Amino acid sequence: MKIIKAELQYDEVKIQGDIEKELEQLLHEKDIRVLSVEKNKNTEAESPYQRTSNKGGKPDVSSAGAGGMVSPN
Repeated sequence: MKIIKAELQYDEVKIQGDIEKELEQLLHEKDIRVLSVEKNKNTEAESPYQRTSNKGGKPDVSSAGAGGMVSPN
């Protein structure tokens, strides 16, 4: 048996009621069992990077890019 993790997005106006029950019923028809459902209060997809705003920093113009060396001049 395989286990996959899926991240779903839905419109709460179009789909009302208990989304967990709806998922279980729809997937049960295809012999797929729902093991757990976590409700994310964030409406955007998760990111491994912390969101920050630019606080007046200067752009990095002396960067060499993908690990290359930079001349000090």
